[in-house]
Amino acid sequence: MGKVAITLNGSETKNIYPTMTIAVSALACGDEVFIFVLPSGLPVFVDGKIAELNKAAPALPDLEELFEGYQALGGRILVCELGFEVHGLTEKDLIEGCEIVGATTFVAEAQGAQLTLSF
Repeated sequence: MGKVAITLNGSETKNIYPTMTIAVSALACGDEVFIFVLPSGLPVFVDGKIAELNKAAPALPDLEELFEGYQALGGRILVCELGFEVHGLTEKDLIEGCEIVGATTFVAEAQGAQLTLSF
């Protein structure tokens, strides 16, 4: 069992689909996985945004199902605390299951990761 750290640095389909596809695949292989959401990626996790992105890319896998699978398999979403002020959001705007953290938490969690990716 390995450890996979993924940073999400954008809120478009080109960022979230590869992130979620690789994250769910790694979890299914038995790896520990977490996604660190940088400020540019924060809008993806606002309530309703995943459904909106899903509709924008009907030929791609169902993003809501990928996200549900990610959570069901124990994947973690660490959201950078700096993004809230940038986007005028609060913790209440996010979907359930996100952990609000600082960059130092990401660095500590990433220690020992066998694979680190950024989208």
